[in-house]
Amino acid sequence: MSSVHQLRAPFKARQKRIAKTPERTSVSLQKILCDQEKKIGELKTLVETISRGKYMWESTFDAITDPVMIVSRGYVIQRVNRAAAKEAKMDVRDLIGKTCYEDLAGLSSPCRGCPLNLTLKERSSHSFTLDPFVKSGRQHHVNAYPTPAGEDQVVLHYRDVTEEKELERQLVHSEKMAALGMLAGGVAHEINNPLGGILAFVQLIRRQLGVGHAASGDLKEIEESALRCKQIVEDLLDFSRQQKDDGKGAVSLSECLQKIMPLIRMQARANRIEIVEEFEEGRGRVLGSFHKLQQVFLNLITNAYHAMPRGGRLALKTGSAEGQVHAEISDTGEGIPPEHLDRIFDPYFTTKKRGEGTGLGLSISYGIVRDHSGTISVKSAPGKGTTFTVSFPEMSEEKKE
Repeated sequence: MSSVHQLRAPFKARQKRIAKTPERTSVSLQKILCDQEKKIGELKTLVETISRGKYMWESTFDAITDPVMIVSRGYVIQRVNRAAAKEAKMDVRDLIGKTCYEDLAGLSSPCRGCPLNLTLKERSSHSFTLDPFVKSGRQHHVNAYPTPAGEDQVVLHYRDVTEEKELERQLVHSEKMAALGMLAGGVAHEINNPLGGILAFVQLIRRQLGVGHAASGDLKEIEESALRCKQIVEDLLDFSRQQKDDGKGAVSLSECLQKIMPLIRMQARANRIEIVEEFEEGRGRVLGSFHKLQQVFLNLITNAYHAMPRGGRLALKTGSAEGQVHAEISDTGEGIPPEHLDRIFDPYFTTKKRGEGTGLGLSISYGIVRDHSGTISVKSAPGKGTTFTVSFPEMSEEKKE
């Protein structure tokens, strides 16, 4: 019996241990579940914090009214705000992975002076005023900021300075006009004195030779050219002082062009340029200054000559329709690049080489046409020539009388 008792004792002890095992397992599982629930709660809080931070970052990024982009080496866009997408006229998602100079600026190569590579190299901020974007026509000042070390990216912030640059140009123009006004008096004095002598001697010679003399016609052209030069000097004074000429009368655009034909034919022959005339006679008078309108046509014809250095065809046409009188000056020259068409009437804008033009001719012409309640437009294509059309309201019969 004792031996049987000895055998049963360990067995009972094992049974007691086995009975307690589920109880311990349950406590362990509860502890694990509690820890897991705690971790899940912490993860949920973390995810909510990250989501909230992401939303706040995106909201702040998109709230910036200036275009902002994160760009990597190679000018590849990684992130853009809504303002940049609006500037590029594209959806935000479509810009990711594209190059900034192509889809934002509309260029085939990186913008001149772009500070991206310099910022990546020196790990410091840089800025530059870019040329106007081809895509939007707007001009921007760009600031480049390096991202944290290890990231091969740059934050680009674009500030629209189009109006600011226009104001600067106007200020420069005003200063140049002020300087021109100071010089005009001296120029007028120096030029008017010899012109007065020329006019006096020409008139004296004409009187001595008589009307029927063979040189009478040539002398008359000299006299008219000298008078025109004198009028141009006075117009220069008027322009620099921003004074209006009230001495207007009935003017025929055809007569204006016919009067300057002797002057332009000689240069046309020298430049191998054929002149084709198509003038409407007896109709279409405008209220204006004969000399100032001549100045407009001379400026446009001179520009046409410069556009045909190897010769070509110059067509001069006048006409009237629907209460408007117009003149067309067309050439078969080099044409005007599309990116320059919006700037050709800006003061001092010129594509000519230094010393060949001041950039004031078209600006002055535009001012004269506008002062005559007229319009001036241009059509051009590179390699196909240019046509300037000047239109004015036709003068009523009452005003003619």
